[in-house]
Amino acid sequence: MAIWQVRGLKLLRDDQIYWPAEDSLLMLDALDPDLSGKVCLDLGTGSGIVAIEMAKRGCCTVASDISPRSCLLASRNAELNGLEVHTVQGDMTRHFRDLAFDLIAFNPPYLPGRGDPRWAGGRRGRELIDALIDDLPRLMREKALILHADFNLPELTLRKAEKMGLRAEICLRRKLAFHELMIVRISRA
Repeated sequence: MAIWQVRGLKLLRDDQIYWPAEDSLLMLDALDPDLSGKVCLDLGTGSGIVAIEMAKRGCCTVASDISPRSCLLASRNAELNGLEVHTVQGDMTRHFRDLAFDLIAFNPPYLPGRGDPRWAGGRRGRELIDALIDDLPRLMREKALILHADFNLPELTLRKAEKMGLRAEICLRRKLAFHELMIVRISRA
């Protein structure tokens, strides 16, 4: 496998794993510059780029994905960058029974419909977004960053989080040719 450079990080590429694109780069832009002393989760890690950047910024990092192949790639990419990332294979957050995280970053499959699990996010592309929001009170100590496209109804995420007693706002936006990407930041009130 060839080694690629993405934003100063070395990454191995596997064509069966989601490769970092505009959405991944927007998530990197949303991360705090200093995560020292934090325990962070990159949910749906894919190549591991967000987890690696989190670790680079000083936190204890957990990368999780439903795909064992993705977990292996994320581990290899972390090692390639000389960083420690703990990878866990599992379906969403069910396997984190007694753990909570200071920061959760989630770049879900957000395209509406069924199909390739790297892109398809179910009805309106919200299936996995809604599953995480329902679990945030248990899983989140400080904040979560969740990527949305404009067609994922981010305003629904804002209302849902606020009904749960959490603060929610759109903190970053990036306009693409056919849609707009945004990061919704949810935090404890």
